[in-house]
Amino acid sequence: MKKVWIIAGGVVVVAAVAAPWAVGKLTEQHWQSATEQFNAAQPYFVMETEAYERGYLGSEARGQLFAVDPDTGERYPVGWTGDITHGVTSSTIDFDFDFADDAGMEAVFPDQKPTVTVTTSAWGSSLVELNVPAIDYTDDSSGESLNVSASYATLDVSDDGETLDTKMQLPGLVLRAPDVRLSMENLNLDQHASLLTGKLWTGDATVTLDKVSVVSRDEPELILESLKMVSDSSADSAGEQFGVSTTLTLDSVGYGDESQGPHSLEFNLDGVSVAAWNDLLEAVSQLQATNADAGNDPQQAFEQQMQATMALTGSVESMMADGLTAAADLDLGSAEGPVTGRLLISHPEQEGGEPVPLMMIAQTIEGEMSVKLPKALADRYPELGEELMPLLIQGVLVEEGDFYVMDATLENMMINLNGNEMPLPVPGMGGGLSPQM
Repeated sequence: MKKVWIIAGGVVVVAAVAAPWAVGKLTEQHWQSATEQFNAAQPYFVMETEAYERGYLGSEARGQLFAVDPDTGERYPVGWTGDITHGVTSSTIDFDFDFADDAGMEAVFPDQKPTVTVTTSAWGSSLVELNVPAIDYTDDSSGESLNVSASYATLDVSDDGETLDTKMQLPGLVLRAPDVRLSMENLNLDQHASLLTGKLWTGDATVTLDKVSVVSRDEPELILESLKMVSDSSADSAGEQFGVSTTLTLDSVGYGDESQGPHSLEFNLDGVSVAAWNDLLEAVSQLQATNADAGNDPQQAFEQQMQATMALTGSVESMMADGLTAAADLDLGSAEGPVTGRLLISHPEQEGGEPVPLMMIAQTIEGEMSVKLPKALADRYPELGEELMPLLIQGVLVEEGDFYVMDATLENMMINLNGNEMPLPVPGMGGGLSPQM
């Protein structure tokens, strides 16, 4: 029995001794994979590793982080070094960014610099933590100043990079210039996302902002209170179609002594083809890439742009052939009464999935549009009344009790506007605007 315990103890000791080396090896592999995924997932930043020196209890890496202008392809480098510590089941990477050549960054962060720490586990998950110290900066030449409270953000990556959980908190910011003052209170982000397929992610996100204030010289203060955006996207059980729902709410808008609210805007997109949307994202990426490389070989860039544009058009046509519905609902609060609006656009699924040419899409699209606003609102604001008068004369708006309203539908190339039918105007063809009474 004693022999068994000795052997078992030896195995534990060997495992404990070997674990940091194994974790270091896995960390290097994860780092290479993570940077490749990071660079491929978005066009704005490129992470390059110039050296990775792996040791037993620790490693060191260094390279460049490039901020990229997606329109021109111009890259702005920032050097970085990573101090990596190997544990038994995880590694921690502390990043140090070189701002020595950037006078602006040195002025904003004279003492403490922003820190980025990445903790990677042996089973493939990673936690990225960003901490930004408080900022108290004044530009003596212009009189502008910036005050920002200490803020942080975290990114938890799991399932081999296919699940992301993001949190961010910015407690406060004040920007002052000679003629304007901008302040912001409690900006928070909480997001969960999972990779569905290709470049398409689904999940939910919530962004909240307690208050925004803008004060301009000789103007009343503008205040936005309790701004919140909630977004949710999901796919059907087969993973063939997905939908997105986004709601934006604002408790009140104050301007001087006046305050209006609450307000809300809701947007829904349903029944979108996953395959066609992925093709659309790929075509957009190709178009951005060709625009960035246009200066190298103009003729080749032109041909690539034409191919990417055709691919973009084809993906939109395929997406419409599979059917989809988009809707937006607006609700604004005012002392005179609610201002509401709704826009619904749908395209039915085509038999056999046969794409409809983009130029002919108006023949198969259907829609609804409605608007309702208090007449007293136009009386209170004469400028608004002047804008509405032509619409009333043309019959786009009609009176209904204490409100101006509009109800319109589109089907089979015919518009029904407040009970009057007329053909849908087609570019290049005259007429078609006279209502059929």
